[in-house]
Amino acid sequence: MKHRNSLSALLVVAIAAVVAGGSALAATQASDATRAGRAKLDVNNDGVIDRNEAAASPRLAGKFDQLDSNHDGKLDASERPHRGGHGRHGGMGGGMGGLIDSDKDGDGRISKAEAASMPWLVKDFDAIDRNRDGFVVRSELRSYHEKMRPQREAEEARRAEERFAEADLNHDGKLSKLEVSEKMPRLSRGFAFMDEDRDGYLTRDDLKPMSRR
Repeated sequence: MKHRNSLSALLVVAIAAVVAGGSALAATQASDATRAGRAKLDVNNDGVIDRNEAAASPRLAGKFDQLDSNHDGKLDASERPHRGGHGRHGGMGGGMGGLIDSDKDGDGRISKAEAASMPWLVKDFDAIDRNRDGFVVRSELRSYHEKMRPQREAEEARRAEERFAEADLNHDGKLSKLEVSEKMPRLSRGFAFMDEDRDGYLTRDDLKPMSRR
């Protein structure tokens, strides 16, 4: 009887291990699928998701304005929803949800101590805090983002130009589907959508993000 009970206990442990392993595998696969889905939204491979790209994900499109904390018409990595990490959206920034969660005492202001979970805010805190009162409020964040917009857009344009030039293998100023598949594989899926004039090439104008309304 004791031998049979031991076998039963071992069987229970073995089953539990199999179930746990299966759950872990499923969780890993789901996480990988989620990351892949987010990567596919950035069809022009510029590191941000504009309104046009977000349209492919109804849930993201529906929350676009809420997530777009700096109101530039694009979602960078810090503004897109994340699972885990700090704040509601996690990641380095967390967007508006992360900012609201950082206001621990709910007084409508974020102190440097409260900003600790958002490294980008800690880094730029003194520049954002215009009145030097030791707190950051929404209007200061908006003013700072507007002030930094030209610099940010210039940097994005520089990176986009570098990627375009690298992909333009024959230096004709346009990208064929073959060049895109070799140098910008994430863009291949959206090639036909971006190539609105159906000439079989993508120009710099074709790859420009939609203007903010």
